[in-house]
Amino acid sequence: MARNLTTQWNEFFHAREVPYGMALVRIVLPLVLLIGAIPRWWYARELYSTDGSPAPLWVSYGADALVPDLTAPVAVAACSVLILSLFAVCIGWMTRGSLVVSMVFYAGLGVIDSMSTLTKYTVIASHVLMLLALSECGAVWSVDSWLRRRGQTSQERLAGPPISPVWPRRLLQLFIGIVYLGAAFTKMHTPAYFSGDQLTFWMLGDVNFENRFGEMLTLYPSLLAIMAYITIVWEILFVFLVWSKFWRLPTLFIGLVFHFLTYFTLGLIIFPLVYFAIYLAFIDQQEAERMSMAVRLTLRRLGLTHKRKRPATASSLVWARPAYTAVAWGMLMATVAVIGVEVEHHRDVYQERGPNGPLPLKAMDTQVAQAMLGPAQPIRPQDRYFAFDIGSSTLGGVLSDRRETFNHGERALIQCTLQPPHPDMWVEVNLHDADDVLLKRVGTVVPREDLRADFFYDLDQSMLPGKYDFVLKYDGEELTRRSITLSGPSPELTALR
Repeated sequence: MARNLTTQWNEFFHAREVPYGMALVRIVLPLVLLIGAIPRWWYARELYSTDGSPAPLWVSYGADALVPDLTAPVAVAACSVLILSLFAVCIGWMTRGSLVVSMVFYAGLGVIDSMSTLTKYTVIASHVLMLLALSECGAVWSVDSWLRRRGQTSQERLAGPPISPVWPRRLLQLFIGIVYLGAAFTKMHTPAYFSGDQLTFWMLGDVNFENRFGEMLTLYPSLLAIMAYITIVWEILFVFLVWSKFWRLPTLFIGLVFHFLTYFTLGLIIFPLVYFAIYLAFIDQQEAERMSMAVRLTLRRLGLTHKRKRPATASSLVWARPAYTAVAWGMLMATVAVIGVEVEHHRDVYQERGPNGPLPLKAMDTQVAQAMLGPAQPIRPQDRYFAFDIGSSTLGGVLSDRRETFNHGERALIQCTLQPPHPDMWVEVNLHDADDVLLKRVGTVVPREDLRADFFYDLDQSMLPGKYDFVLKYDGEELTRRSITLSGPSPELTALR
């Protein structure tokens, strides 16, 4: 038994393979990160330097500075080098060095601007860049491998691509599963997640980008509660099921669909693309070779392949030696940093060197200044409420059906949903008839940790058929009302019959 476990452990972590999966991650992930890195270059002075308004992470925690304050030229140079290093990682040129530079600058700039640059995907991507730097992801499908092959003899080329230990890919796979597991544990301590309230506020907030499909889903709170439970179960089981031959593909497919839907429901763009990229680490050598063969056959049928030229000899590629390549890489990094600083200097974003000199500061409107510096305005009672609905049943504590018509003998469930945060509140839901005459009052205390309150009314034979209103009141003030229609024969007529 112990020998079998040891053998499985060695095969899992210490086997050797051609690192196709890690190479795919290396190619795709930098392209995704450039989506956010390139636009931020234009605002490097404002985001990361003392000339702007950076928001260092350590300031929020009162800790010592992790990174020294950057001047504007240094911040612009760092952003320029980051963009070039990500591109170098993608093509696999000086792969390990480019990965180290990308990881350091990507994480460093992130902690300097914790308000916008530092997000979940930047933290995840920084860890993935570190794991890629520990691997031999540049051994295939890269400029480094091309230069190495150009300098090899025919016998060395027949030996095939180099193999390397599999443990970096295993660590990346485990990292994905552990992140999911940590997210599930966090959700377990959030009651608003299981009720769907958290998802509802995310979908309605448009914090990331506009998401019409997510706004539509908020009309079905019971569906959001079901989705919340499915998501947390999948996050818990991912790290265990992904190693099963039977459950591997379904588990990965569900993950891809889950991240794909986050674009339509939450407006996320880069975050799902990051996960699409790192999911490529689950492609093993045999699968990569089969896909590569299929691509080559397709290109051959389409007539898109070209006859290979005779490779150059090692003596004719003096410039491709590792020492010369490293020098060229370093010189290009320095050149791009200087060009980036010079271009940003001539842009003169603050117009300090414009024809009229530095721009004068504009005086703020007096009323706006008083509103900003004055005491906080009290929140209106109606702004504390999110929804007021009537139905008859719940699912996971959320009203699962909205109704406007009831029959005698049924129970009406009125649910009031509040906006977080809110104080302890006394809330009333009163029953009024068609003439707006108060028939019954029901009230309850909603503590600050709860987001909803339920009120029940039995629609018995003492009520005549017709229209009724449920009136929501707080602090004696009517906030809103909902109408229902009680159908069925009149109780008096039923008694006479």
